[in-house]
Amino acid sequence: MTENRSRSRRVLGVSLILVAIVLCFFTPFLWIVSNSFKPQLTIFADVTPLSWKTFLPVHPVLENYRTLFARTNILHALLNTAIVSAAQVALTLVLCSMAAYALTRIRFRGSKVVFALILLTFLLPVEAMLVPLYQVVSGLGLDNTLLGVMIPWIASPFGLFLLKQSFEELPRDLEDAARIDGAGHLRTFVSVILPNVKVPLLTLGLVTFLFSWNSFLWPLVIAQAPEIQLIQVAIAQQGSPTQLPNWGETFAGATVATLPLILLFLLLQKYFTQGMAMSGIKG
Repeated sequence: MTENRSRSRRVLGVSLILVAIVLCFFTPFLWIVSNSFKPQLTIFADVTPLSWKTFLPVHPVLENYRTLFARTNILHALLNTAIVSAAQVALTLVLCSMAAYALTRIRFRGSKVVFALILLTFLLPVEAMLVPLYQVVSGLGLDNTLLGVMIPWIASPFGLFLLKQSFEELPRDLEDAARIDGAGHLRTFVSVILPNVKVPLLTLGLVTFLFSWNSFLWPLVIAQAPEIQLIQVAIAQQGSPTQLPNWGETFAGATVATLPLILLFLLLQKYFTQGMAMSGIKG
């Protein structure tokens, strides 16, 4: 009887901790969505004192969304962001999978050194690379283009690490059987290796899409033309510089920008967790 009570208390304690964690992550998004349905004055009035009105609109209005879609180019920015994110996912999967295959299946001297040097780029902050990246991309004539926004990030060290871990777990017997049948590296890579790493590929695609969709600093620097703005930059630059920001409109833009990511993650979350487990990444 005592053991059952102790077990029930542990389950209750774990459940309360999980609920608290969920609330910590969900509450900010609930606040953003709630404020997107409030007039400007109501947003400030509901901030203090903190109550249920802070997180739920009492008299919801759609004026912020009407203003957002009428006065800004947010739909065009959404299209630009979708194009950049989809292209970056495709190019990253191709490049990282080929690099992972070369480092795990083709024996050459110095392969471990090459892999270690690539992983060292994790230590470089994005801010430190902005100036040289801008000089290179601008020198290639790719500034103010969607290609210039995506191309510096398709060679992903994280993607290489994730796929290399997955490739190393595949038995060598698969490619040995393919070689006996006369398959070369290209056919082995396409017909044997890739079909067995679908989950890690989907995981890398999802992570890359999230990174690309949420990027702000680099698109702000390299894409100055309004017609190629991405969604995060368009939200930050909406409104007039001579007037106070319309926070309700800003919250509406943040909600519109976040919903596609939530839907995508809900559809692919099982592949994401499986891919992380298979790659040996904990957390």
